[in-house]
Formats: sequence, structure tokens, C-alpha cells
Amino acid sequence: MKFDFSIYDLQVAEASSQTLTKVLLDKGFGEYRFIQSTPLKQLAKLRFKEFGPLSILEYEAGAVTTIRASKGTNAYYLHIILAGQSIGKSNNEERTLKTGDSILVMPGTRFESHNTKDCRKLIVKIPTDFLHQTARKFGYISTKEPIQFEHKTNVFPMTGPLFNLLNDMLQQDKSTLYDRALVYYCRLFNSAILTMFNSNFNQSPLATLSVHRHIERVRNYVLDNITADITIDELANVCQISRKSLYNLFEKEAGLTPSAYVRRLKLESAYSELKNNEHIRNVTQVALKYGFTNLGRFSAQYREQIGELPSQTLRDFAP
Repeated sequence: MKFDFSIYDLQVAEASSQTLTKVLLDKGFGEYRFIQSTPLKQLAKLRFKEFGPLSILEYEAGAVTTIRASKGTNAYYLHIILAGQSIGKSNNEERTLKTGDSILVMPGTRFESHNTKDCRKLIVKIPTDFLHQTARKFGYISTKEPIQFEHKTNVFPMTGPLFNLLNDMLQQDKSTLYDRALVYYCRLFNSAILTMFNSNFNQSPLATLSVHRHIERVRNYVLDNITADITIDELANVCQISRKSLYNLFEKEAGLTPSAYVRRLKLESAYSELKNNEHIRNVTQVALKYGFTNLGRFSAQYREQIGELPSQTLRDFAP
């Protein structure tokens, strides 16, 4: 598996594992400890590049190694095996990754891997906040809890849009791109990762209703204040238009009143919390959190939108 990593910010060749460790730490990839099974040699190679909010690193140690990475709290790390083999261990689970395999290491996870001599990896560091912003931008709904991905191996596509996108980022001279273009590339990449790896984020059916800038502003505002009692005047002020114009806009673009739109976002967030939060013990707790004080009406509206009663969701996903 080969990417054309032809434009980079830093290249290190014929270096020791200590040098590699220092670069990884300096570039925000966590505190790595290389435990070599052979005498120390100057075999390590590395390329590094910052591309907008993302950081991309390719390395090979040049020897059989055991690598222990301390847990990071502010980023997700996508590991792609470009050559050789790596046995990865995290959360007391062990899996063998071969050429073409990938795994997503989540924030707060200690990761250990045992690599063959010819093992070569590409790691993409994705800041937590930026991934959450992308999820919201592309219409994913969840609670404010961090995105939790299934911890399993995925085959990284060797052809197609995601491969071409990452390869293009590795070849791009970022100095020729505006900041907005860099961020757009990174958002597309994040969106592809959200599609590739199963997570506790659910894409909202409201995401397909409209891309009108005012509706997007309303959606972002509501999600930022999802547990608050949001008024129509607040939403009109966010868009800097009148109440009447706001009603006309939502009728035309979404076929909903602003209040109904807010309610649907709140119901989807309630569904996500009932489904994903193992600490929830009763429906009333969630209903009141999102501002539904009439529990009978909440259950009826929830069933109409989600297709089942909230009590059923809670039972189905109980730990």
C-alpha cells in the first residue's frame, strides 16, 4: 500500500528510536516508548506534515519493536498499516493488523503495538473538537459526550474517494491553498472517517432538509444549547431576520415551523442519549433534561418521530 507523501514539513532519515520518540512527542502524537528487540541502530525514518487542523505522520522504525503510547485526551489517531504487520493492543483487546488495515485510537486510550521489522505506518491526528465540529456540520446528532467508535480493524480503501483525498493532501503544497480550502479538505476527510468507522453518532434526517445558511445557523445554535428553553425570538436574532421571515423560511425550506424543527432536534438528542448513555436509568430524567415537562406528550412525540416509545429504546440498549 503506497501513498505519495511527496510534500512534507519535516523528514528524518537514519535516526535512532530516541529521535523518533522525540519527534512524535513534539508533534503531539503522544509519549511513545520504543522497546527494541535488537541492538540500537540508526534505522528509523519519518515524514511529518501539518495540513490545516490535521497532523499526518509516516514512520518506520527499521527494527522489530514494541511501541507503547501514553493516552492522549485531545485527539483521535487513525493508524494505517502501509507495510509489514503490527499487533495492536488497547482496552485489553488484541488484534493483528496487516498491510492495508487501519484502526482508530480514541482519546484517553493507551495503545501498544508489536511491529515487524518492515512495518511502516501512517498516522493521522484528528483533534477532538474538530471532529465534533465536522460531525455537526454534516448533520450528525448526538449528546455532548465524546464520539465513541467501535474498536475494530477496518480495511483502508486502496482506491476510491477516501484514498484519493488523503493522497492528495499528502501531495498538496498547503502554502498555495487558502485556510478555508485546507479546512474543507479536512472536513471531507473527517466525514469519510465518520462513515467508515461505526460510532455512537447518528446522521440526522434533518440534515437533508436544507443547506440554507439561516437553517444551518439555527441548527448549530440549537445544538449548542440543546438542553435550554429556546425561543423563536432567539432564533430570529441568530439569523438577524424577523419572526415572520423565520417562519416563512422554515415553511419553504424545511416544511416545518421553527418550533417543530427545534423539537425534532431535541427528540433526536434524547434518542441518542437513551441509546448511548449507560448511566441513564429512566426516561423522565432524559425528558426533563431536554425541556419536555409533559411526559405523556414527550412519549407520543418521541414515538411519532423515532418509531418506538422512549422506554423501549432504554430497554433495548440497557447495559
